[in-house]
Amino acid sequence: MQAFTPLEAGDPVRVGPYRIVGRLGSGGMGRVYLARSPGGRATAVKVVHDELAEDPSFRTRFGREVAAARRVTGPFTAPVVDADPGADVPWLATAHVPGLSLGAAVATHGVWPELSVRALGSGLAEALEAIHRAHVVHRDLKPSNVLLAADGPRVIDFGISVAADDTKLTTTGAVVGSPGYLPPEQLVGREVGPAGDVFALGALLAYAAAGTGAFGGGLAYGVNYRVVHEEPDLDGLPDGLADVVARCLAKDPRQRPTVRELIEELGRWEGADGTQGTFTAGTWLPAPVAADVTALRAAPLPEKPPTTAADADLPTVPVGAAPTAVATARLGAPPAGPSFTARLRGVPRQRRTAVLAAAGTLVVLTVVAGLLLPRAFSGSADRGDGMGSNGSPTPAAKQLTVREQWSFDEDFWQPVAAHGKVVGEGQDRALHAVDAGSGDAEWTYDDPGASSFEGVSEGLVVASSRENGTIQGIDLDSGKRVWSVAAKAHTAPGTTFHLYTRVVVADGTVYVNAMYDLPEGSERFGTYAVSALDAATGRLKWTRPIEYILSDALAVVDGVVYGGVQEKGGTYFHAWDADTGKQLWRYHASASRRYGGEVTAIAVSDGTVYFGDDRSVLHAVDARRGTKQWTYEPEADGVEEWLEPLVVSDGVVYGGTGDTTSDYGPGAVHAVAADSGRPLWSEHTEREPELHGLLDGSLLFSTKAGTLHTADARSGVSPAEARLSSGDPDATFDGDRVYFDGGDGRLHAGRISLTGG
Repeated sequence: MQAFTPLEAGDPVRVGPYRIVGRLGSGGMGRVYLARSPGGRATAVKVVHDELAEDPSFRTRFGREVAAARRVTGPFTAPVVDADPGADVPWLATAHVPGLSLGAAVATHGVWPELSVRALGSGLAEALEAIHRAHVVHRDLKPSNVLLAADGPRVIDFGISVAADDTKLTTTGAVVGSPGYLPPEQLVGREVGPAGDVFALGALLAYAAAGTGAFGGGLAYGVNYRVVHEEPDLDGLPDGLADVVARCLAKDPRQRPTVRELIEELGRWEGADGTQGTFTAGTWLPAPVAADVTALRAAPLPEKPPTTAADADLPTVPVGAAPTAVATARLGAPPAGPSFTARLRGVPRQRRTAVLAAAGTLVVLTVVAGLLLPRAFSGSADRGDGMGSNGSPTPAAKQLTVREQWSFDEDFWQPVAAHGKVVGEGQDRALHAVDAGSGDAEWTYDDPGASSFEGVSEGLVVASSRENGTIQGIDLDSGKRVWSVAAKAHTAPGTTFHLYTRVVVADGTVYVNAMYDLPEGSERFGTYAVSALDAATGRLKWTRPIEYILSDALAVVDGVVYGGVQEKGGTYFHAWDADTGKQLWRYHASASRRYGGEVTAIAVSDGTVYFGDDRSVLHAVDARRGTKQWTYEPEADGVEEWLEPLVVSDGVVYGGTGDTTSDYGPGAVHAVAADSGRPLWSEHTEREPELHGLLDGSLLFSTKAGTLHTADARSGVSPAEARLSSGDPDATFDGDRVYFDGGDGRLHAGRISLTGG
């Protein structure tokens, strides 16, 4: 057994004085490698992500936090042994712990007995005491940051998350961390102290004892809401353990026990051999976990990295003549903007290493039949028998060409092309508009009260602010404010505005999903509403209170507003009149279940509304009557959510799915018959896909790996792909133009064509 994996193309062979020999994992701040020190000692080296390395303020915070973390000493921590915050790519090294993470142990071997959980808690409490004694707050204690060794648990990444968290908060306006382990005070923007780590410790103990989070699973938004507003579910815990966990999970930080109190309370555990508080593999770990830990400790450290495949970076492509024929893309409308769920998960703004030429240089990105880049689809390679992965004929090889037209000195978060302009939120948090044909700057709207770009409709740019609750209308031509409406315009009496979960601009109206807090002492913790504002004036047209949890997905088509609500009886899909807010019908999408069931993607076509949820189910419902037509659930290793947008064309529903807990895991693209729900094809992707529409008989989509793909609309076989960026390209399409973040901090415009075949 080994805890590391071989190095991959592009991984470093040396970081500072450390020789890299394997991969240990990755996280929100960087990638972790197994390394040998100059003296041969096993070391874990973390190299930070490029987008953080390019932020001067991050480097300052990183250096400060590393200095603080070096002061931490204790038997249950993995100490920082070396670091270089000033390197081209900052890094730090810690002592290597050859053990399982708590998350891997529970996922593989199941829940822990009370004895082991109490032992785990006492060791973690002692680790936190050492961390807090050095005036450091961890702020990201979670199962993957707890390693299990024979002589006790080890806490890693203490203090380092603060630097990354502050940077991401600055660039995204979202709370960054692991849902279910972040304390309520962190989620609502208050100061986080040592008591926040106690909350996370309580959540870890609940996870080890029950195998699930104390606040359920599903989308981050729903979990975080329950952390702030609902009590934890501790039904599966023994009484004595449930009591201490409940105190750790108190909403008020002042009511939680101190780590010293926890050490005294949990440290009285007795091992299987009758000894008290003695950490050996046989005394505190569950037997199957102890066996794995022992095997990992015995595994030899490699002397040198295993042989890896050649680097698959994009080769230099010479400048070529413009194609003689450019296909016209039949592309669906771009989504109304990134979902609040994605923002709350903390998807970082990408400032990546450049993969395109600098402004003014004409570059053609050409990939023929996937020969130059690895395929995104696991089953899309030609098998040599002329058949695709699903047994259908393989389409002839096509050439996907993206010819750059211009670039602009600011990348945009989910740009929108409308009326000859490209509008988006820049990495500087201001709203920008550039000429779609030339890339020349048109205007910048830098009011800090408009922090989130929502969309464009009928010559109006709409932005919202989660900080003060305003919705603003901005003239598309001039960039001047037309109106601004405060949340009090649609806040119900007796409630306090909390946040916008979704804003959609359609048909001259701004439709808003919002959450509101209720007064202290209320039987319920919060409520929701759907509201409609006149896009020309900002005047409130109507508001409809929602008693239960309102899904963030929202669609407005043909005078009807569609959305999902998680109620006591399960998840219901609603249709409201777009002019009045009156309910037209209500469809029971899933049976009663405490957690999950969130509606995540909606599309309407030819009298049918299609929507996907976070339980892997795609639904088709009659748009007039709200009656069921069919449901489809793809085969998957686990529960997945349907991603925005869904694309409906020529009698087929195309949709992407991805992991419910991560935006950067693998995904899949599916094609389903629109009239029956019969599966036509499914293909796996290296990262979560975002669909963009159809081009010359092919489905066009991009992934967070930075690659633009086509998939044959009939078979799903992927005949062509092209690299746009080193990360999420944030691509949007308008005819045969694509606008995207090229990974170099710039917005790029390219003309696309798919030829041959």
